[in-house]
Amino acid sequence: MELTSIYLFTGPETFLIDNKIKRIVLESGADEFNISRYDEEETGIGEAIRDAATPPFMAERKVVIIKNPLFLTSEKNLELLENSAFLNYLNHPLNSTVLIINAGNLKLDERKEVVKQLKKTAHVEEVRPLSEIEITGWVKRQCTLNSVAIKDDAIKIFLRLAGSNLQNAKNELDKLINYVGPSGTISADIVRRVVVKEIYNDVYALTNSILDQDKAKIINIYNELLASGNDVHYLFSLVAKSLRETLLARIMLESGYTQADIAKKMNISSGRAYYLVKNARAVDLEKIKRNVKKLGDLDFRIKSGQIDIKSGFEFFLFGL
Repeated sequence: MELTSIYLFTGPETFLIDNKIKRIVLESGADEFNISRYDEEETGIGEAIRDAATPPFMAERKVVIIKNPLFLTSEKNLELLENSAFLNYLNHPLNSTVLIINAGNLKLDERKEVVKQLKKTAHVEEVRPLSEIEITGWVKRQCTLNSVAIKDDAIKIFLRLAGSNLQNAKNELDKLINYVGPSGTISADIVRRVVVKEIYNDVYALTNSILDQDKAKIINIYNELLASGNDVHYLFSLVAKSLRETLLARIMLESGYTQADIAKKMNISSGRAYYLVKNARAVDLEKIKRNVKKLGDLDFRIKSGQIDIKSGFEFFLFGL
């Protein structure tokens, strides 16, 4: 594999992006002393660029990885000197450095000069989620690599329970593989026993579908949640909470808060903050405000007896 000097990865499938970056690092032959990682939410871009512009330590090549490059979005702007240094490096990259920019789950501001120049000079790859057929093939390959068989009906149930997020699917599939052991067979019953369906994943998916106004997806997710035995009151409260949290996170992001700040202020785990911030960055602020207001009005009508919760919630969902 012939490496280029600069890579830019975008798109929502962070698990695949991470795997692509791992392959590039492996192909580079860089040792641990010549692999640097920077999170732009914690460290300014200036330090990463100075590192990239420095020759490797007693080696032929080094790798510099930048995560969360918010300066490529509308959320944050670089200082004049940092902007100049970054553009200068893009025009004159060091041949012995492989610079990888991981912009997964970020919406780039195409108006910015740094974005335009980066797209001209970098190898750009947008990594999209796998289709159902591709995920099915991936599940089968993972099982084969671990000397485990999986039945076709088990795959269907697995994908329904684990969802299409590859990181979550990988975690749940590892549980199944360890459960049956080498030469074992994963059946539908085993999947039902071992795989944990996280309702919050579905609620986040439902929330995003509401904001996207994707009626077909809203109906499918809602009906599946009901079929799984979830109470309408519970679903209403979870969706309302999810929208309020997304709105709060978006407002905090626009005020300059980082992911770590949001986790601390909202008293949530870093993992949950990651997905909350990801969702908040991807949606329109005015849309969130409108839907939070609609749910607030609906809550008042339900509590005052003007409408029953099931009819009201479904009217909200399906009338978008």
